[in-house]
Amino acid sequence: MSKYNFALDMATDNSNSLILRNIRPDTDVLEIACAHGRMTKYLKEQLQCRVTIVERDGEAGAAATTFAQDARLIGEIPGDLEQPLWHDTLVHEAKRFDYIILADVLEHLRDPWKTLGQAASLLKPEGSIWISVPNIGHNGILIELLNGRFDYREIGLMDNTHLRFFTARSLAQMVERAGLKIARRLDPRLDVKRTELKNSYRDVPWYVALYLRRRPGGTCYQFVWELKPGDRG
Repeated sequence: MSKYNFALDMATDNSNSLILRNIRPDTDVLEIACAHGRMTKYLKEQLQCRVTIVERDGEAGAAATTFAQDARLIGEIPGDLEQPLWHDTLVHEAKRFDYIILADVLEHLRDPWKTLGQAASLLKPEGSIWISVPNIGHNGILIELLNGRFDYREIGLMDNTHLRFFTARSLAQMVERAGLKIARRLDPRLDVKRTELKNSYRDVPWYVALYLRRRPGGTCYQFVWELKPGDRG
């Protein structure tokens, strides 16, 4: 997971900064798949939050423990989101959180539907889940497909560890299935020529390029959503 050990950038609109700007200070936060703790550090030092972390990668999780109040769910077994231990532990202890963060996590899971539902069960009544998920419907990816390519990269929209892919519609369906509702959308946009895919509208016929340029949501790079418990009853 060393490729995810990069510095926190709060000066631009990215998934991490957009989420952190919307976390209230002095709150209880569950950060799922915290990696090396770049967000954990900010939550503790800048926002004085009490952070519980979950991380499967033992080396990365060890780096984040310095900034966490509760760092027991680290390692291949306790930190594996595909296994029940992390969730069962928090449920057994009746842990509830003001915020749960799943930043660039769900697309790496075999069963993100289950994980999001488990996270929802750990929210306080007025709590929020913040998720960020790459948009498989970005114009840059459509240009790739129209040219017969579906090539994985080290990072970005086509990260080679992504197992699941979402459009806005399919992501909204997963949110609803988890008993949640979308409270806010802060989707960062990135023009085709600025992505890691290194393509442009010149790679497709002019009439296709014209359609893509006018397509709603075509430059949405990621979905950064605040989720709240859905209406009951």
